[in-house]
Amino acid sequence: MRGSGPTIGVDQGYGETANSLSAEPSQNSRLRLRIGWEDAMDRLSALDASFLYGETPESPMHVAGLAIFEPPPAGSDVFAAFRDHLKSRLHLVPFFERKLVLMPIQLDHPIWVHDDNLDLDYHFRHVSLPKPGTLEQLETLVARLHMILLDRTRPLWQYYVIEGLERGGFAVYIKMHHAGIDGGAGMAALPIIFATSPDPEPAPPPLPSPRDSRIPEIFELISDSYAKFFTQQREFYESWPDLGKAIAKVGQRVTADLANPPRTLPLAPKTLFNVSLSSQRSFGTCTISLRDVKAVAKLTRSKVNDIVMTISAGALRRYLEIRNALPDGPLLAAVPVSLRKAGNAEMNNQVTAMLCNLATDIADPIRRLEAIVASSTDSKKRLEDFRDVIPTDMTWLGAPIIITGMARLMGQAKLAERLPAIVNVLISNVPGPREALYCAGAKMIHYFPVSIPSNGSVLNITVQSYLDNLDFGLIACRAAVPDIEKLTEFLAEEFQRLKKAAGETPEKKVKKIEMKQVKAAQRSA
Repeated sequence: MRGSGPTIGVDQGYGETANSLSAEPSQNSRLRLRIGWEDAMDRLSALDASFLYGETPESPMHVAGLAIFEPPPAGSDVFAAFRDHLKSRLHLVPFFERKLVLMPIQLDHPIWVHDDNLDLDYHFRHVSLPKPGTLEQLETLVARLHMILLDRTRPLWQYYVIEGLERGGFAVYIKMHHAGIDGGAGMAALPIIFATSPDPEPAPPPLPSPRDSRIPEIFELISDSYAKFFTQQREFYESWPDLGKAIAKVGQRVTADLANPPRTLPLAPKTLFNVSLSSQRSFGTCTISLRDVKAVAKLTRSKVNDIVMTISAGALRRYLEIRNALPDGPLLAAVPVSLRKAGNAEMNNQVTAMLCNLATDIADPIRRLEAIVASSTDSKKRLEDFRDVIPTDMTWLGAPIIITGMARLMGQAKLAERLPAIVNVLISNVPGPREALYCAGAKMIHYFPVSIPSNGSVLNITVQSYLDNLDFGLIACRAAVPDIEKLTEFLAEEFQRLKKAAGETPEKKVKKIEMKQVKAAQRSA
């Protein structure tokens, strides 16, 4: 049923990165293109469709990126150059040329169909900042653009070329719906959206296409839903051996937990981030040297992601302190984890999440890092027990109506204020390109991610690596976090604090805490 392309490939297994993708599509070296054709009926998976069902006017479900470029060559028409460049490559990324068709009376997940009538004036926009064109003005503009829902009757993407930046640069704001793309697939598409040289080679022309853009008949749609339902039942029964192994592993961990339980349950404390969303957004950015982060990770025998979590926790701790809202217990973060297997090349969502204790109750950055390493290591082991049996697709008749209704109820009834908090914040680290990207002959210098805050967890911190940068993009509900620039300042300061502490701490004194020690500390609290 799921056809292909031409389709970009995501060479990204579990724990691997997609940042080796850098070839021009015509060269077809490390960026793999699966040549084929999209089928007329390409149904969204349950995970993909969940981003449609969870969308409300207050909670748009698109993800975005803010690419900032050096000044272009003199006399360049940046907007026309970018539009022409991407227009010639739309056929290389199926997501750009497909739109949604809903099931009759919302019985099952929608399908993608090819759109032969792209309105490029809708998809490509051109704006300019008023003078002086500061980063603060750019962040304010992006926050406002990120509030606007995408039109579901069209392919779910828009690009804004933003000129008028101080010192002559420009930016491109990329908005794509999460129903059609995740972080790994988005990073694989970047070398197509932009280019890997100032003067890129022409893209290969589209092959003759037998694609049918007609909307399937009602009986075709219903028949396909039932066929998919029975296929999923068969696949479920076939997975029983793996499911049994996963249950056994989880049972062993539960037994160990019961033998050594913490004094208190690891629940997220209520914070000012655990409220209902408004439609307003605040957006902030900062950049930290990836080389320096790796050096600190080496000194502390940790990983880049541990450093990201530690400085994020430090910034959150300081922010809540100045708001007189720091809870006694540690904050919990939801951390996305890729479910992509090696060689998987589908442009859809294949992701789950694990919980990580942010140790915001610990002031010392080294001790906080140790606790975060212990927590994340434990969560990864638990996830690995059942990772291979986590479903990303299931047919549930009536799901569009039921889940959409639940999402609207969550916001309209302001249940986030009444229900216990599950997590306090989402923190994501997406590996990006290691080689320079270009647009209209100008080099990209930053790529800041712009993700999704949600009801009950109104702050999202996403980090994108690019060249020697770790570019942080923070997006939040403006009513809850009106001064997001303080958080970005604290992030940079917390890294310097951690860097100094790591340099002053002899390597032999940097301890590796086991999770049982964390639980022992909780019991004695």
